[in-house]
Amino acid sequence: MNKIYLAGAMLVDPNNRLLVVRKKNSTYYMMPGGKIEKGELSSQALVRELKEELDLNISLSELEYLGFHETEAVNEVDTIVRGEIFKIELKAALDVFPQAEIEEAIWLTLDNYENYPLAHLIEQFTIPIWKAGTFEY
Repeated sequence: MNKIYLAGAMLVDPNNRLLVVRKKNSTYYMMPGGKIEKGELSSQALVRELKEELDLNISLSELEYLGFHETEAVNEVDTIVRGEIFKIELKAALDVFPQAEIEEAIWLTLDNYENYPLAHLIEQFTIPIWKAGTFEY
């Protein structure tokens, strides 16, 4: 079994909308973020990935570590993903524009999130925290 190490963001705006992204050639929506490169801290990877994929400038001080979760990958066979998840609370609503391998970026609400096919990591870890509104795992 293969293992992928990811850094992901539970990125919420002042209206409690949750940002999710969908990669090209995928039907599943996932947290913004990506693979952690060798020698890189998960927080550094997340800041880098947010810039590359969404042109967001997030500083390390804006990240709050929530924890990690391991689950089956949705886009890769025989693979486990281990996600290091950080909360980012934006001070203002903003438009997000997909870059690189990201096809689509959308804001979920508590009323519509069930209408989208979600990757296991966000479905099992992030959504319950977001719905509870406590931002605690």
